[in-house]
Amino acid sequence: MSLETDLCAVLLSFTPAVVWGGFDDAEGFPRITLQRISNLTDYSLKGRSNVETARVQVNLYSDDADELIELAPLVSTTLTDYRGGSVIRIKELSRRDSTQETGGDVIRLQMLDVQVRYRA
Repeated sequence: MSLETDLCAVLLSFTPAVVWGGFDDAEGFPRITLQRISNLTDYSLKGRSNVETARVQVNLYSDDADELIELAPLVSTTLTDYRGGSVIRIKELSRRDSTQETGGDVIRLQMLDVQVRYRA
């Protein structure tokens, strides 16, 4: 399994609208997107190691502020407690709130930055 598959599978318990990257079609709320922000590969004296560290941004979208307030800590706790598949460890680095206005609607957004240590 890959990092992308593992993280999406863990978050599917919160909403079926979970993708790596962005949505091609309109989806309902809440929805979650993930994207790699940076990546660091470890090396040994013999070459490339099979352990990598990535910074991943997890965006949570909802049209209901109360739903987002409940969902964000659950997603954070689930990710930081998760060990399995290719994932060795996840650490939350930061959490930010924002909004997006689209056609008169206000979509609430919470962005989690996490550091993921995983087997490549």
